[in-house]
Amino acid sequence: MQFGNWTLTDEGLSYQGGGTASFSVPRTDLTKTTDEGDKPAMYHWVLQVTEHPGLDHDDIYDFNYAFVYAMARFGLDFDYGVFDDTLAEQFEMFGFDDEE
Repeated sequence: MQFGNWTLTDEGLSYQGGGTASFSVPRTDLTKTTDEGDKPAMYHWVLQVTEHPGLDHDDIYDFNYAFVYAMARFGLDFDYGVFDDTLAEQFEMFGFDDEE
């Protein structure tokens, strides 16, 4: 399955956009969340892809769709609250308001 420059295989998600960007998430690590004390848990890989210097906004948005699809496809435990908190943090990292 293809989402923009992201490919979903039985092994996980990987970036196929060329250039200097290299990014992949093994299927077994998709559910990894952050644990930063006073902050709510967030999906680790969504934040990591957001900070990757070789990926543009389109790549990051496509990853978000691929991530949610992969969680469902593999029958992994997906928490909408955690994802919502993660997207709020991602928007903040972009300098966007939640209203945009």
